[in-house]
Amino acid sequence: MRDYNTEGRAPDPEESAGDAAEPRLRARLGGGGAAPLGIKTETTSTPRIPGPPAESTPLHVNPITGAIQAERDAKLARAERFQLQATAREVLGKAHRIDKCGRWRVPKQDVKLWKDKEHGKAFFSGVRACALPWVCPCCAAKISERRRVELVAAVAAAKAMGWDVKLLTLTVPHGLGDDLDKLTARMLAAWKRLSNGRVAKDLRELLGLKGTVRAFEVTYGANGFHPHFHVLLFLDKQWTNHGVHEAFTYHWQNACRLAGLPIPHEVYGCRVDDGTYAAKYASKWGLESEMTKGHTKKGKEGGMTPFDFLRAIFNQDEKSPKFAALFRIYHDAFKGKRQLYWSNGLRQLLGLDQEASNEELAAAQTESATVLATLTADQWRAIVHANAQSHVLDVAEDHPERLVGLLEYLVTRYLEHMTRRRTVKGS
Repeated sequence: MRDYNTEGRAPDPEESAGDAAEPRLRARLGGGGAAPLGIKTETTSTPRIPGPPAESTPLHVNPITGAIQAERDAKLARAERFQLQATAREVLGKAHRIDKCGRWRVPKQDVKLWKDKEHGKAFFSGVRACALPWVCPCCAAKISERRRVELVAAVAAAKAMGWDVKLLTLTVPHGLGDDLDKLTARMLAAWKRLSNGRVAKDLRELLGLKGTVRAFEVTYGANGFHPHFHVLLFLDKQWTNHGVHEAFTYHWQNACRLAGLPIPHEVYGCRVDDGTYAAKYASKWGLESEMTKGHTKKGKEGGMTPFDFLRAIFNQDEKSPKFAALFRIYHDAFKGKRQLYWSNGLRQLLGLDQEASNEELAAAQTESATVLATLTADQWRAIVHANAQSHVLDVAEDHPERLVGLLEYLVTRYLEHMTRRRTVKGS
């Protein structure tokens, strides 16, 4: 059985694809799009550490969603990221780069504890980051948030120049027996055909397409893995969603056929949403609560994201071995691939700086932060040994005056553990 993961959205009859033949397509669309201008298609549990008593937490309004939520929610989300990172370490093994992430010190650097003056958030520096948003929840949160800010800026810059921005979603039929590695490779090959050569030139001229930003995401459901593209289209001509859908559908179907993929459905294989939806997608790029983006968000309607696999393993789901195997399959298929891809020249047209690497984004820190503490080697080892990174950050944000006592407690506990360990080895 094939599945298109339509996420419960029925097609609008007015958005249904018509005849996909290219000559008729061009005749129907015309060249100018003068008419007022779709389709839907990156363990060990944290011990209970003595800390400050629970106190009332202030409420704040989320600037993106407008929802009122407790500040404590962000702390719980951060604690979950550390828990899921530890789960990913267990699944992928000690030889993987994630094993050192957030735990090993950077050579010849002190580990420092900082607090941002503007937002009141605490963080560590001098600690290694794997910069692997596909598999590491902690690095995914940093990298995706900084990429999200760029998407928001890109949409705003385009609107200021009078451009239109639409969200194109591309999928292919898939089933339980599909090989995810081959499926993703063929989808990327199909996208390459769609975005290069004569086809791309025709689409650019027809639609006034100035550039694209492509996100690659994946979910898992009853019909197996579901990789799909979300693409922001930057247009300097005005088109209806239906018109853009018609322009892309035939070419996407043909690109998939040539790449060895099943031919996507005229309705479910390609969807176009308007600028309002595109701006919403850019401003919330996969954002759910304070947690993660894209592939990291929590699945809907029975579907799962790769980080849902980690949640199930951490919660000791009875299917944990299956989810661990699926996470490794996902890791192997997406290793080395780019989550977000900007078409050549688009950033310059929008007045954006050169794109930073994942490593640069993962290591970046705010300029408005002050150092609360420079940690000794024993203090950092004690924090890592107790899996207490999240708890230390909580205390640094809410009760920095209690940091000294907390660090003394953790070091004492760590040294006692090491003494017992040496005693056992010597006996």
